[in-house]
Amino acid sequence: MLRPYNLPIFPRSLWYGAPMKLTRRKLLWYGAGAVLVGAGGYKLLRGFEDDPAEDLSKTIPATLRGAALDVHVHALGVGTGGTGCWVNEKTRSSIPARVGMWNLRLSFSQPDLDQRYIAYLLSRIRSAGFLKQVVLLAMDYAHDARGERQPERTPFYVPNDYVARLAAEHPEFLFGASIHPYRPDALDELDRVAAQGAVLVKWIPAAQAIALDNSRCRAFYRRLAEHKLALLTHAGEELAVDVAAQEYGDPRQLVAPLEEGVTVIAAHVASLGETDGRSNLDLLAEMFPRWPNLWADTSGLTLVTRWRALLRIAERTELHARLIHGSDFPLPPAATLFLGRMPLGRWWNAWKRENIFRRDFEIKQALGLPAEIFTRGYQVLALRLAQTPASHAS
Repeated sequence: MLRPYNLPIFPRSLWYGAPMKLTRRKLLWYGAGAVLVGAGGYKLLRGFEDDPAEDLSKTIPATLRGAALDVHVHALGVGTGGTGCWVNEKTRSSIPARVGMWNLRLSFSQPDLDQRYIAYLLSRIRSAGFLKQVVLLAMDYAHDARGERQPERTPFYVPNDYVARLAAEHPEFLFGASIHPYRPDALDELDRVAAQGAVLVKWIPAAQAIALDNSRCRAFYRRLAEHKLALLTHAGEELAVDVAAQEYGDPRQLVAPLEEGVTVIAAHVASLGETDGRSNLDLLAEMFPRWPNLWADTSGLTLVTRWRALLRIAERTELHARLIHGSDFPLPPAATLFLGRMPLGRWWNAWKRENIFRRDFEIKQALGLPAEIFTRGYQVLALRLAQTPASHAS
């Protein structure tokens, strides 16, 4: 929960109601702080317009200019122009979804929303300065134990064919497929997306009701390994969408695909929640020494729900060699919350950014995440990229 005392301009006594003598100076100081937080609430999302004339040689390390890969970027839409995309009505009417659309200067009611979203996304990739490509993610329906679709339990749907077509049309995109393993045609669909140039398969187990340790998934894992396709799967507690059950996020369930030789990327570094009284982050960290094919992406760590986890991860340098960059675009980084957690100049440089990619990048750089994290995705996906020359990869 975001509370005023998370910010250095508010003492804990203001929240807990401890006795405090108010002077004129204190009253003016707290009033100014309230104005700052109010303004920050707006800037928390949108930021200022970025300067197109910015000298990137002065603000982005030479090794990262136009070189980074973001492995966690969402495709979204409502089906305009025949894309086949769909958003659950409950999701569409939710405050987070509405605010998210507002932040992108878009609306669910636009007759060309899907096309406008992709145009916006491409413009931000090209102006970010450090990015070369992103993995654009499809999203399959939730399915029940019989393998039948459950649209009512699916927050949004993005077809594989739509994302594959976008990746073929735009060199900035790599194809991230999504296939529920309980589907009767799961293996056939996996072969099909592999032929289309997919570089990984994305799951949200807690939302899609996928038990990774279910024996029925083993054949799917073996086929993933055969195609050298990575599995990008959420781990830890899930807060971004409605869930079927949080236990599907137990990091220890990742052992099943790892045993079958799959390259596994645990989204969000399992940074939220506990399982059996232990933090999911610690459970994941303990697995790294045993499994060289296990990685974690840094997506969502600058959000209002995970910002404290990012502070902890930045300090745990033993984890850094297993991290790869992800943003969770289009979700907006909460730069305001990092005030006082980094040099003021670095904080301002992040807070002022309108470009979500760049704001996320600046926060992580300022907190000391190594530059190698931003290009490591190419290393992790190298075997698959070598089989997909159309990917335009480094």
